[in-house]
Amino acid sequence: MLTNHAIEKRARYLALFIMTLASSPAIIAADRDEKALYWGDLHVHTSYSMDAFAMGERMTPADAYRFAQGEAVALSDGSEQKLARPLDFVALTDHAETFGLMSVCQHSGPQSDYCEGFAAASDGSSFDSFRDFFLPALFRNESVCNRDDVDCDAGHREAWQRVIDNAEHANKPGEFTAFVANEWSLSPGNLHWHRNIIYRTASVPARAINSIDEPNAVAMWRALDERCLASEGCDVLAIPHNSNLSLGGSFSEPEASTDDLLLRNRFEKLIEIHQHKGASECYPGSPLSDEACDFEIRLPIPIEHQGSPPSNEQHEQIATGYVRQALGKGLREQASRGINPFRYGIMASTDTHSARPGDVEEATWRGASGRFDVRPERMRLLNTNNPGGLTGVWAENNTRDRIFAALKRREVFATSGPRIALRFHLSWDEDANDCRQKSSAGQTVMGSTVSARDNLSSPVLYVEALKDNSPLARVDLIKLALVDGEIEQTITSVDLDRRQRNHACVRVEDAGFDSSTPALWYARVLQSPTPRWRTEDDGSSLQIQERAWSSPIWYEP
Repeated sequence: MLTNHAIEKRARYLALFIMTLASSPAIIAADRDEKALYWGDLHVHTSYSMDAFAMGERMTPADAYRFAQGEAVALSDGSEQKLARPLDFVALTDHAETFGLMSVCQHSGPQSDYCEGFAAASDGSSFDSFRDFFLPALFRNESVCNRDDVDCDAGHREAWQRVIDNAEHANKPGEFTAFVANEWSLSPGNLHWHRNIIYRTASVPARAINSIDEPNAVAMWRALDERCLASEGCDVLAIPHNSNLSLGGSFSEPEASTDDLLLRNRFEKLIEIHQHKGASECYPGSPLSDEACDFEIRLPIPIEHQGSPPSNEQHEQIATGYVRQALGKGLREQASRGINPFRYGIMASTDTHSARPGDVEEATWRGASGRFDVRPERMRLLNTNNPGGLTGVWAENNTRDRIFAALKRREVFATSGPRIALRFHLSWDEDANDCRQKSSAGQTVMGSTVSARDNLSSPVLYVEALKDNSPLARVDLIKLALVDGEIEQTITSVDLDRRQRNHACVRVEDAGFDSSTPALWYARVLQSPTPRWRTEDDGSSLQIQERAWSSPIWYEP
């Protein structure tokens, strides 16, 4: 599958770049622009999610918030788990589609054959029970909710209010941020076209936005527009995730009008690039890929289960679900329609269904699927999973307002788990020589857009990274540019020497910059290889190269 496309591109454009490394960069400091780095997880499921409950998970939102703040929790096998480093912010994103059904079966209303079957099969002891009983009905709750004596609407509102109350109770301005949130989980043909809905405040719609009420992305955006009103203090983001499992559906909405694309641009400012079901940056062997794309790759479920390797046509379709392809598609849309609906900042999360936000350490990970994988022998059956990632946010303080504002302006980055601190900015000052200067009007931080101006020089891009527990190995600068209607990719890589592996500052002057060409840049920082959570049967360790990804910076002529 791997091609030499990226290598050829790199050779073609290498002469267009000038790269130097600063000799003694300063530690990444919060006071440089009065922002500090905060770490969080924006995709977490608890027992309020029907699938997590079906897997035998019984931890509540209150338990998940305690775990995120460093308290130990008891696992289903009787052991305890706690974070070595607590999180700063969390969003619990339970599936809203089954709020009503879960509430009826667990808390109110008459029992039914369905609810009795639900209770009997939800101890997480059997993969077959989950597959045969839950998956067919997971988002089709008519079997209970269409009865005259069952009020699933009231159950939904009751469950949604519990979600809101739990977030309000856990939120501690200045210490810990808990966002009101839920997941909108559209899964046609077992594909993942999902979004996490994150609210800035507790002023939210009376019903959680869900894929039963809003059965496509256009309906979801319109519902957010109509029911999350700024005049009532409501503000919201919708974050696509698992686009790697979407066969391109995360980025395709054929019925969308220009107004709808503007709504997408308004609400979908971020994308989840990594979580426990795989990485979504770039698909190995596709035109917009490179050798480092072969990292935690997971095939879409229908293809994974088809019993034969993907065809060439399927490989091409799989690639359309990856973030780098979507970023390039956004450049085309901007040029042709004046709207970029894929102007995505980059974040990562766990998507744990075990109510343990931020549980990303490979060596101590206990799974993400309730009782299904809490024991090592069960984890190995789900060996394509991984612990997932974290989101880093540069914000003025740890409050809902400031963390949400940073998410909204895309001053965020993702990691595959390690807490690699990352800054990325662009300057037009050719005389700038390192990462130590304070921010100024001449600098553009990650997530921003710059436009044409008089006397354009070549942009200078800075990548500054501070290691976590393992040394850094390499810094890549990925550039996508729209040239004669086609996306051209340029990747410039720097292998870090010993003095740069703890703290790197990389300066790149894009000497081949064309001010008439739309473009974007983002940074990827690779860590030295470390053991993956799973070992082979012979005891040998699998090695992976953990990483961080910045949000892009866009240039528009």
